[in-house]
Amino acid sequence: MKLIKHMIFVDVDDTKKLVINSLNGSVDEIEMPTYETLRRWQSVEHIVAENEQEVELQDTLRARGYLVENFEEETMRKKEILDALRENHVKDRKHCHHLTFVMTYNCNFRCPYCFEGEASLKKDVITPKQIDAALELAGDSLQTVCLFGGEPLLPATRPSIEYLFSKAPDKRYSVITNGYYLEEFADLLNTVKIVDITVTLDGKEATHNSRRYLANGKPTYNKILSGVQKALETGLTIKIRVNASDDTYDEGMALQQSLREQFSEYSDLLIFEMVPMLDYSEKQKSKMVTDMFCAVKEQDKAERLRRNSGFAFLTPLVSSFIVGVPAPPLYSFCYAHKNNLAVDPYGNFYTCLVTVGRDHMATGKYYPSVEYKEHSIFNRNIDKIPECGDCTYSLLCGGGCPINLKDYSDLYKPACAFTKNAIHELLPSLYRAENDIVCV
Repeated sequence: MKLIKHMIFVDVDDTKKLVINSLNGSVDEIEMPTYETLRRWQSVEHIVAENEQEVELQDTLRARGYLVENFEEETMRKKEILDALRENHVKDRKHCHHLTFVMTYNCNFRCPYCFEGEASLKKDVITPKQIDAALELAGDSLQTVCLFGGEPLLPATRPSIEYLFSKAPDKRYSVITNGYYLEEFADLLNTVKIVDITVTLDGKEATHNSRRYLANGKPTYNKILSGVQKALETGLTIKIRVNASDDTYDEGMALQQSLREQFSEYSDLLIFEMVPMLDYSEKQKSKMVTDMFCAVKEQDKAERLRRNSGFAFLTPLVSSFIVGVPAPPLYSFCYAHKNNLAVDPYGNFYTCLVTVGRDHMATGKYYPSVEYKEHSIFNRNIDKIPECGDCTYSLLCGGGCPINLKDYSDLYKPACAFTKNAIHELLPSLYRAENDIVCV
């Protein structure tokens, strides 16, 4: 028997490591003597157990999928995994389960960190004909619809939203909004099945108003909070999001606690989400995610997710550790590469919300006619990225997030930093925090 090549060792401290089987996603803690034995076994053609402890270790490794008869068996095992992933990927791409409408790029806020930039100055609103075209493109498999922007809930967008609800009244809806007009839209939103409404509050009143203000500079905090209360009173589920930075993290945590107390009678309708700023480095994000985890680690895994739904959108291996969600092997990095569509008022469609408004990142056109770009995020997967072929990390990262590429002229390049940082920095940091080795 031989050890598989798809083994990744992760430093925890001076006495132990984690070992990851990147074929099946299993993670195991090992002491240093075991690590030394595994390193020795990696250099031999055939493992021979020399004592009872090594026999027991060999049995455990076999049960956990770390042993093969030869490397040809390992190659065949990976091929079988890839074949199944590829088949499911192709099937998924035939069905659009989730459709996002960028109702308009226009926004009544001028948040300094907005990733859409100048796109927010475009004032066109998606039209009924475009709504019809998008729904037709999505087809009968459509399950959920998201309202996005810019800002989706503006007086100018209400007629189009009413039209959309009349055309697709049976779908499940989510809304990502700045919350300023939430109170005015509560009646309309209650005419359909709303899964959740994401509203951003970046700290207490003064801090929030310094970061999320109207185009004329006026504050927004109190108006948003009034809308949140109205929405909760009418039975709408609200997700409070905080875009956390070093100077707002503590306020964001305090805000979550105060809102939980203020709206205690609506606890079943209130969810929270705190995420590091998009432009933070991977090291900064790891530090902040660990802090967030430390704040909820005493909770059960379901409650951890309720207190920060952002945990579900980390690398699957990390999310699995925090909230117990499955960590399946990946053929592509995320939903943006298979069955998600986002349509805008200019006839473009995208598959990733972070790319909307960037014409060069559009996946194609849905109006007035349907056109697909061959070279796009939608077609990106580990089969298309040569470097992923022999990489021991490929099934854990699916090629990485293309948004992190420095050059968008070739999307079929690997973006490795995110996953490797998650595995070698964030995962051991969380592990140390969970086991009270250190909590930074």
